[in-house]
Amino acid sequence: MNYIRLVRNYPNYIGYGVLHYFFSCMGQTFLISIFVPYFVEDLPVSNASFSVVYGFATVSSALLLPFGGKLIDQHPLRYVSIGVGLGLSLACLLTSFASNIPILFFGLLSLRFFGQGMMVLLGSTSIARYFELARGKSLSLSSMGLPLAESFMPIAIISMIGYAGWAGAWQALAVALLLIFIPLSIMLVNRNSEFQRIPETKGEEATSSQTTKDVSRGQVLRDWKFYMIIPGLIFLPFFITGIFIHQNLLAEANGWTMQWMATCFVGFGLSRIITNLVAGAVIDVFSARKVFIIYLLPLAIGLAVLLAGHHRWLAMVYMILAGVTSSLSGLTSASLWAEIYGVRYLGAIKSMATTLMVLSTALGPVVIGYGLSHHPDATIWISIVAILMISILSWLSVRKTFSERGTVAVS
Repeated sequence: MNYIRLVRNYPNYIGYGVLHYFFSCMGQTFLISIFVPYFVEDLPVSNASFSVVYGFATVSSALLLPFGGKLIDQHPLRYVSIGVGLGLSLACLLTSFASNIPILFFGLLSLRFFGQGMMVLLGSTSIARYFELARGKSLSLSSMGLPLAESFMPIAIISMIGYAGWAGAWQALAVALLLIFIPLSIMLVNRNSEFQRIPETKGEEATSSQTTKDVSRGQVLRDWKFYMIIPGLIFLPFFITGIFIHQNLLAEANGWTMQWMATCFVGFGLSRIITNLVAGAVIDVFSARKVFIIYLLPLAIGLAVLLAGHHRWLAMVYMILAGVTSSLSGLTSASLWAEIYGVRYLGAIKSMATTLMVLSTALGPVVIGYGLSHHPDATIWISIVAILMISILSWLSVRKTFSERGTVAVS
């Protein structure tokens, strides 16, 4: 099934995915980072202390995600969406009233949990478990919501801050969730929709010619291949979060302005959109497992480009290639678990993996920030070597998975 037929036949379901990916931006690093200068100016917090608060909030939200993942497996999607929408709206409102570090911490924790965590988990899990044959294309269309937000929301947020102040901007986002996100979530998935049906478990009778056997989260934790796959999934959020938060250090090391770095985000967003369209079809033909082996390589090439000199267009090339890897990451991570472990417990499994990914984002700013501050070239070289080693490990784990015909051996 091609993209046009998918949109024509399932506009509500694809729209549901796009909606959740788009509104996840309110808990994403790229949007929160816009407010950091205002937090530092108006609150009793410095750049360094904000990094600590943000790190603790991120870790705390990650630890809560497994509980949220179970809700997706146990309750109709539209009710979970309403709850998440209300939670994220309250998170925006709480952040707008931040006047000290404790309130700021709980605001950031709520934004990260309901935004970056549950919104993406809802959008990706719902699409991955419903669209079995066209999973890659469906996820590529749905995940367009995030690069669209990355391309347009920073400009909108800056305009809102200029008009209503930073607190007013958060309050406007809270209202948008109540007036746009929640009504659309209800309209796109009706009460009796097959889309929100909780899938039945496929047991031992599943054969190599059938869909992958459904495996519980406890069984996954006893599977050694899970631990070989995880490094390939957590490296990108670890690295991207660290280098994006400290993009000013990268700019200083190469003599670039922050205005130029902001312009390069256009290349990042556009490359994600284009890659989404191409990669979805590739995953459907070759499987997410094969794409997973190579998805980090465009980022490695982009980092090698940074080592080639200091011309400002090298930053644009790097951001475009980083966008390619970022897009492939979102698509493969959403499809990979469904291919290997089935869809019945997909929410619980994905939330567990997402917890580890979010935890890595808490470490990224500290490790990458230190490296760029003291040894920028060495940090880039080490990152390239790490990518190559992780890609080899991913190949070994995926090769073993294929040898077992897409099922998992558990003890």
